[in-house]
Amino acid sequence: MKNTSKAFLTGILCLCMSACGSSSKPDSSKADEKEETAAAEEKTEEETKEEAPKEETKEAVAWETGEARAVTYTDSIGSVWVQVICPVTNTGTKNLYLSSGTMDLEDTDGHLVESLSMVSVFPEVIQPGETAYYYEETILDGGDPGALNVLPHVKVKEAKVDCIRFEISDVDIADESYGDVKVTGRVENTTSEDENLVQVIALLFDADNNLIALPFTYLTDGLTAVDKIGFSMTTFSVPDSVTAGAVDHYEVYAYPQQFQF
Repeated sequence: MKNTSKAFLTGILCLCMSACGSSSKPDSSKADEKEETAAAEEKTEEETKEEAPKEETKEAVAWETGEARAVTYTDSIGSVWVQVICPVTNTGTKNLYLSSGTMDLEDTDGHLVESLSMVSVFPEVIQPGETAYYYEETILDGGDPGALNVLPHVKVKEAKVDCIRFEISDVDIADESYGDVKVTGRVENTTSEDENLVQVIALLFDADNNLIALPFTYLTDGLTAVDKIGFSMTTFSVPDSVTAGAVDHYEVYAYPQQFQF
């Protein structure tokens, strides 16, 4: 009897130990399933990142040189003039500083007719989206060369000087004697700094948004802080087609002369 009870108890004990042992063993199939799911999700995320389009970044210092053109004309005393215009637009995200450049003029056969150096640009400092213009009016030797092509050589870099603009008001455009176009107005210095050398320019455009003339002047008496002063400037020598009536719209700037080396 005692032996039978011992055998019975021993059997029960073995069954309990077996059950405990099986419950403590991890389920390998479930663990493998979790690892496969995590790996699939990670792969999907990587594929999504690769397929997502990259954002286009705009260059900080960038510009575009527009179509340069030359207009020849003869004045009342028979001198042959050329008006050279070359736009440069700031297509970047930083202010640009433009220095004087060179314009090569060639005829329709590609022969060099004239090389203009130290061609001025207005304004010298431009903000993103703005356009400056290389501009020159000069006499050509050797008679009328006919149609001319312009090969511009511009000098542009990131501006290290501030872009300062003064307030403009009371602008008026009228015809002057001898075919000139006169631009008058007032400049106001709203800053706390006196300026000794202030340049005023007028960009005159026709109905097709082409620049047709660019008169400029300097305020010889300077511009003291919180002061307002008038200006008057006329075109120097422009084609007969350039009159006050031909001006569809305009832009006038006043700024201190700044130099950047």
